[in-house]
Formats: sequence, structure tokens, C-alpha cells
Amino acid sequence: MISESKPIFVKIDKYKEIMEIVEVINKKVSGVKHLLTEFEELRAKEEEELSNWEKNLEDITHKIESMKEELSSEQ
Repeated sequence: MISESKPIFVKIDKYKEIMEIVEVINKKVSGVKHLLTEFEELRAKEEEELSNWEKNLEDITHKIESMKEELSSEQ
């Protein structure tokens, strides 16, 4: 069975303290979310850079192979 919600009574000074703690927690969570967003952006940039490196290496490999073939055919 679901029980009914009953009011919670808290002393005013405790309420203020609880609200301050909740605010600190909210700020920490926001900070972590911001860091996570920055981390995801950095990871995406790194992946793009690695992809570019891979493409450049493939281009270099093809050029080397072409040069080898050309030099072999001239002999």
C-alpha cells in the first residue's frame, strides 16, 4: 500500500542549513556537468586529430608505394 505524504517539520535554522547544503551540492553537480562537457569536447577533438593523422599516414604510405613502383619500372 502507498502511504500518504505527510508534512515534515524542520526547525527554521536547520531548514536554512539544509538549503545551504543543497545549494552547495547543486553547484558541485553543475561544476561536474561542465567538466564532463569539456571532457567530451576534448575527446571529440582528439578523435578528429587522430583521424587526420591516420589519413595523413595513409596518404604518405600510398605516395611511398607509388614512388617505389615508379622507381622499379624505370630499371
